[in-house]
Amino acid sequence: MPEILGALKTNAAYFFLAVGVVWIGVAFVAGSLLILWPVAACLASGVLLKIRPGRRLTWAWVSSSATLGLLISAYQVYAWAPFLGGAFSTIAGTTLGVFAVLTVLHVLLLYAGATRPRPAKSTLS
Repeated sequence: MPEILGALKTNAAYFFLAVGVVWIGVAFVAGSLLILWPVAACLASGVLLKIRPGRRLTWAWVSSSATLGLLISAYQVYAWAPFLGGAFSTIAGTTLGVFAVLTVLHVLLLYAGATRPRPAKSTLS
């Protein structure tokens, strides 16, 4: 597990871009414009991590983007759970699986954003 978390921290920008692409697929399948918010947030996080990785704004954006994706995917798991026993159990099972994986990915991305190396404070003389 430490190897996975180390790889996540060093390649966080690529992971955010990959999760953003997955959210694009989810938004396309769902046909919902609301789901485009995590797309924009994840893609912006990936770009910011590549362009300005040491800035406080970047890591604040990364943490909030991971939290947004976590909340939306966890809510989708909550919303689809009642459909497991009914006529839509196949669709609900697939949807729950996809959003459960997205929830775990966002928890890992949130961990990567929370345990980032702190930039050194600059002292002006």
